[in-house]
Amino acid sequence: MAQPLISVIMPVYNAEKYLAAALDSLLAQDYHNFEALLIDDGAVDTSPVILADYARRDPRIHVTRVKNGGQAQARAVGLKQARGQYITFMDSDDMALPAWLSTMVKTIGDADLAVVNFYTYLGPTKSRFCKPFAAKTFSARGDECYRLWLEDKDMRGYLWNKLFRATLFTPALPVADFNLMEDAYLIGQLLPRITQINFADKPLYCYRLNPASTVHDKFHQTDLIAIHQLGALYLQVAEEKPSLTPVAVRKYASLSLFVLSKMNPAELIQNWGYVQQLGSVLSDYSRVFAKEVDAKEAARLTDAKPVKLGGSLHGRLAAWSELIGLPSTREADSSALAELAQDDSPRDD
Repeated sequence: MAQPLISVIMPVYNAEKYLAAALDSLLAQDYHNFEALLIDDGAVDTSPVILADYARRDPRIHVTRVKNGGQAQARAVGLKQARGQYITFMDSDDMALPAWLSTMVKTIGDADLAVVNFYTYLGPTKSRFCKPFAAKTFSARGDECYRLWLEDKDMRGYLWNKLFRATLFTPALPVADFNLMEDAYLIGQLLPRITQINFADKPLYCYRLNPASTVHDKFHQTDLIAIHQLGALYLQVAEEKPSLTPVAVRKYASLSLFVLSKMNPAELIQNWGYVQQLGSVLSDYSRVFAKEVDAKEAARLTDAKPVKLGGSLHGRLAAWSELIGLPSTREADSSALAELAQDDSPRDD
């Protein structure tokens, strides 16, 4: 029986340090019927040279150079080119184990989406299994798919540990105008089109922990668009699916607090409208946040002018961010690095 074609989309931007290792791992797959759509997102290092070299070696590799526009825009270019029955994504600084594609194809079955597990690693000698799934294999349907996306546990917001049925991307979806968690935004857009998700607790992708990524980076003005677009999806779920309202509004608050806690005090004042918006959500859903946020303090965030809440506003927002579930960027890096240092060997499967 012929193998169905898989389209593997990889945005590439200034990835010369790790790109060859990523491509070598892709070409070492035990599943051979794939096309690699490598989108050069205006790289200014030697990445274009590396891409050209690999394209000469293997006819499955196709390189397209575009003006730098970020990962979401680059992925959109790849989606337009994709010819496969299935679509997956890969980052240019990561690696995949040989059974990555074949296992996802076996897992998806009649479902719309397959999800496998992954390793988080710092380099070739330090690799650590992230977290086990709820079961070795299981399926989710309906609102449970949304819950898994919101809770960011087995589902997670990444694209590279997932195999999508290509028909999910027709008609085309709006492209994110931001880079912060744009992958989670794409998954959220696809959820209304998904009937079933199949999971396999097999770590087959190696995610490189990169403190310089857009999640760990300093505040950028485009981060506010994430609140507009991704945050709007969270609040939409909160309104339309009452059983998921608590987790959905918590996710919105986590995202907003994460962005706001990346700002310095001057940036907070400049973007005070977003602080007010957060205060409104915290107040409207005060029961959900009763253990972490005082309702009166939350209401004061909606004041027309910046105020101090018993000390530094910046410090208070960071404290709420930690309590509600999304730590500061420095704490996130420290926690991940500490966990990796404790266990530097892959899980046996």
